[in-house]
Amino acid sequence: MIKVGDAPNDHSCWERPEDMDYERPVATCAACSDLAAEMAAALAAASIVFKKHDHRYSGNLLHGAELLFAFARGPRARYTTQLADASAFYNSTSYWDEFIWGSTWLYFATGNSSYLSLATNLKLAQHAGGIADSLDDRVFSWDNKLPGAQLLLTRLRIMVNPGYPYEDVLHLFNNQTDIAMCSYLPQFKAYNVTRGNIPAPRR
Repeated sequence: MIKVGDAPNDHSCWERPEDMDYERPVATCAACSDLAAEMAAALAAASIVFKKHDHRYSGNLLHGAELLFAFARGPRARYTTQLADASAFYNSTSYWDEFIWGSTWLYFATGNSSYLSLATNLKLAQHAGGIADSLDDRVFSWDNKLPGAQLLLTRLRIMVNPGYPYEDVLHLFNNQTDIAMCSYLPQFKAYNVTRGNIPAPRR
């Protein structure tokens, strides 16, 4: 994997890369499981978008996604352990959630049941926090792709219901998604929320 840019500088000056006049060092990462799996998810999702209108481009995206996911599943490490400057801005605490996220999107893009088997692997779910009941595990972010994967897999369970041998974890994720959605509602007061846009009273 290759990373371009310098996190402190890139965050202090928000502009197009074409306009940046400071050095943007290139760093390589031999084991970046979280980053590679997340990139695989993005490419797999994009391949679905382009499948009907540009079959060749969709195929290229999917090929890249599968290569990246295989790389992610090889030598395993968090990308911030090798690219220390990134940890101050986008620290990664694990790669297990990205494994579920990537394999979920690859299943939707390919229909290959081996990806669904991985996405619904109980040990993988445990490592990713899919069994836990903490508020942090319900928030989708750069460091937690699990809620997104759980939502996609809940949709799969409701719409398709693939059944055995996936049902145990799909049922678990369905319950977790239900809890997460309820916790977002203001009446449960699970999170602090802003007031949002309150319209001015009519005169």
